Formats: sequence, C-alpha cells, structure tokens
Amino acid sequence: MDFSHVDEGHTEGDDAMIFRYNREERLSHAPKIVQDYYAGKMQIGSRGIFKSLVATRGNRFMLFSVIVCAAAMTFMWYFGPSKSEDTVHHVPLQLSAFSFEDTVYVTLELSDPNKKYQAGSVFPVDVTFQFTNVDGQLAHEEKITTKYAGKKELVRTTFKDYDIITVSAVLVMGNEERTLSKTVQRQ
Repeated sequence: MDFSHVDEGHTEGDDAMIFRYNREERLSHAPKIVQDYYAGKMQIGSRGIFKSLVATRGNRFMLFSVIVCAAAMTFMWYFGPSKSEDTVHHVPLQLSAFSFEDTVYVTLELSDPNKKYQAGSVFPVDVTFQFTNVDGQLAHEEKITTKYAGKKELVRTTFKDYDIITVSAVLVMGNEERTLSKTVQRQ
C-alpha cells in the first residue's frame, strides 16, 4: 500500500489541521494563581525548616511528639536504673570498679536493708566476679562466698591486669540471682 499521498494529521479530502499556540491567550484563561506565577508576582522561596515543621497541625503534633520522646529518653538515660545497682530480698546492691596502677579494685556493697527485710535473717551470699578485657574475652573469674545478716556488707576483690574494661558480678542470695555490671574507671 502506498501512503505517500496521505499527510499526517488529516486524511485524504480533509483540510489539514492547523495548531497555533499562543501563550498569552492560554494564560488569559488560566486561574489567577497560575497567571501570578508566570508573571513573577508570586513569591516561592524556602520557608525554612522550622516553618515547615510547624506549618500544619499534623506537623506540629509530630514535632511535639519527637521532642517529648527525646526528652523522655534523655531523662531515663540520666536518671534511670543503672546496670551497677539492683536489689535482692529488699537489700540494695551496688557494684563499683576502678583501676589504679595495673590493678583493678572491685567492691560489691550490700547496704542496710529496706524496712521489709526480716530482722535476724541470715542469707548465704555467693558472688562470682567476671573480668572482661578489651577484646571482649573473659580474662578472669573469681568466686567469693559470705553471709549477709542484715548489716552493711562489702565484698571486695582485686585483679592485676590493666586491660580489664568491665567487671560483672553474679550474686546469688537465698533463691534469687542478680547480675550487675560496671565499666572500670581509670584513675
């Protein structure tokens, strides 16, 4: 078939379609905001990040909830429970560790009990100290057995190695077990 005699845009016998584009005519029928945009009267600029965050009610709510979550996490980080403190049988426990001249000194303090402690009760206490070095490997483990009779008790040990970074104490008192952990403070 030979279509060489057919022009694009119209068929044989029809007049050719003529398309004329006039920008001013098209803009005269456009909404006012479009006319202002093309005329350069409309100011479109960056509003800034804070203005964008508070521009709508939903954005303000999201910004407020992010601020509240960040404040709660900060509060819990500063004032929350520490890994080096706990209680067992209403007896407060606190682990401390520091290094001085290639020796790590560790103290586990069993404080005076709270009011709920039964006077006259004596509990056997087994403490296993675990010393972890900079490679994350267990460098040394030491087990100490003592008795707690309701008065302040200190369980102490030392270990000669400067590369110890954390000390853990696994305490078994009566039928309860607690694990405390403390990063060694360098003096």
